[in-house]
Amino acid sequence: MIQSSAIIEVFRWGYVNIPGVLFAYAKELNLDMEDIGILASVICAYEKTRPLAQNGVEVGQVLEACTALSRQKLSRKLNSLHQAGIISLENGKKSFAEKEVSLQPLVIKLESLIVRDHPRLSDKTNSEKTKKQQIEKLEDMLDEYRYKIEQLELRLEDNNHHQSSNKSLPVPIKNDDSFRRVADFVARKTGNLLSVKMSNELRVWLDEMAFSPEFLLVMLELCFERKIVNPADISKIARDLKEYSINSLDGLEMYFKNYVDTGKNISLKTRRFDPDIVEFGNYTGIDMNAEARRKIYYKWRYDWGFSHAMIMKAGEVMCQRTKNGGLEYMDSVLNNWMAKEIRQVQEADKEVKEFKDRKRSDKKISSVNQPKSSAVTGDEYEIFVPPVKK
Repeated sequence: MIQSSAIIEVFRWGYVNIPGVLFAYAKELNLDMEDIGILASVICAYEKTRPLAQNGVEVGQVLEACTALSRQKLSRKLNSLHQAGIISLENGKKSFAEKEVSLQPLVIKLESLIVRDHPRLSDKTNSEKTKKQQIEKLEDMLDEYRYKIEQLELRLEDNNHHQSSNKSLPVPIKNDDSFRRVADFVARKTGNLLSVKMSNELRVWLDEMAFSPEFLLVMLELCFERKIVNPADISKIARDLKEYSINSLDGLEMYFKNYVDTGKNISLKTRRFDPDIVEFGNYTGIDMNAEARRKIYYKWRYDWGFSHAMIMKAGEVMCQRTKNGGLEYMDSVLNNWMAKEIRQVQEADKEVKEFKDRKRSDKKISSVNQPKSSAVTGDEYEIFVPPVKK
């Protein structure tokens, strides 16, 4: 009888082990029970697929591990945890199901919290960090000396070419010209020869990210104005610019103003640069820096499924119809469109036009029958009117 019992299958599937430290530090990590549930789904997918030593687990495997999760809800929660620095989510050109989720940031945060609460561990960690910093400092000095030697060898080679009149100079490669141009700019601005780390990062900006030298000169000028000279920090900015296709002077100034000057971009662990939200805030005049307001935008975008263009259209309607309206008014407009299954900008324009025509018609009828009536139809949007101070 026991051989045919379904309870055997329960034991075969096993159990998901959630580290108790998550509950102990949930408040400091700003995790709620829903977040811990999502992390449990990721851990479950880990246990069913491959060892934790691997880079990560695919989103599709998380969906298979927990069939109750919808793609929209999982996308929203993973993005939220990624922005909070709890997990890392690959943002390449792969599909959503192929993106990899890693718990490495969570492990690092938990380690720092445990070290903080256990002084004996902190002493050992600090000594290891000191040794590591000393080694890195020596490596930097060696890299600088190697670079100086390379520069001296290049100068010696150039002198030999100039002295040899029978040999023609080689035609420089275009990318080498771009590299030399940007490198000279960096040397003038910093007052030092280009370090090996900066040289390697510059190759990445030119070759892998395919930035033009003119664009790099502007980006570096904005960085140096803000005393940002570390190649790793500059590369974080460059990756953001590449990821969100920022390739104009206006885009650069907007990025630096909203995310560098406010101290929200270097070591972006709590918030990612979202150009759609910045554009929405600039268009409507609403300050979108608050996390609660960003969550409302993401609700419209991912839970309700509206495109960015439709949200911008709702913002336009809000600005036309109200004096001091805000996200609450837009929420009612988008909720109305969702009920009417309006998903295209053209459909929204048609609905707004019909609303205006209907309002004019009602106004004419009201002026004939009841000149002083202020009644409104049930289909009208709620227009926000600030109270009059007595």
